[in-house]
Amino acid sequence: MDMPRQAPITEDMSYEQRLLQHTINTGRLEPHFMTFRGLQRLNIIRLQNDIAQIKRSAWDDKQITRAQSEELTKLLHDYTNAIKDYEYLSKLVPVTGSVAKHQRLDLEQAFEEVGTLHDDPGGYRRLPDTTLLPSDPLRDALKRQLPNARWAGARPEYLSGREPPEEVSSFVDKLARFIVAFVGGTALVVPMLIMRLPDVTLTKSLVTVSVAVLLFAAALSVGLRASNTETMVSTATYAAVLVVFVGTTTP
Repeated sequence: MDMPRQAPITEDMSYEQRLLQHTINTGRLEPHFMTFRGLQRLNIIRLQNDIAQIKRSAWDDKQITRAQSEELTKLLHDYTNAIKDYEYLSKLVPVTGSVAKHQRLDLEQAFEEVGTLHDDPGGYRRLPDTTLLPSDPLRDALKRQLPNARWAGARPEYLSGREPPEEVSSFVDKLARFIVAFVGGTALVVPMLIMRLPDVTLTKSLVTVSVAVLLFAAALSVGLRASNTETMVSTATYAAVLVVFVGTTTP
């Protein structure tokens, strides 16, 4: 049996027909989800108040009935799941810019029953793409500064000029690696040249090492997303290399 084909949604269609046709028409697109944050908060607060009322009644009466106990079990379960659901949806990747707007307009056009949806970009989310390259402050800065959206790995929302791209393109990743490698090599070569030329003195060497280690630690902390342990180990290793150079070259 042939599957239904893509077709425009018309006013004479029933809700079930429009629902099926909209699903078919958007079948090849990445699914987006509305978080309904306000309704989720409303539900959490309602459950919280219901639980608090049972607690107050039990504390005042010095007892809890079987019906209240069974209701409390269900409410606590629903309350925990509501919090987990809110946390999960909040961790999804935000859909911003023109993509969020198109998502809202498509739903409003296909389903007049929903009325006018909110225009909050943070209300639309998508599943994270595990194939994307990891990002850090350096790559984030490159994505914002690159004039060519294709180099930055932009989605349509970036092309609208409103939002920076969320993905890290191959070009951005390679450029970031080159910058890190260049800065790392420079961080070793420049202090050594300063300490060695035009002459070698202990005071100049110690001042150069101290300044170089501070600058290296600052660049590592700001430019890369490294843990405290990684930052400490990298800084100590860098300082050890310079100290060994001082010990072997200082008369």
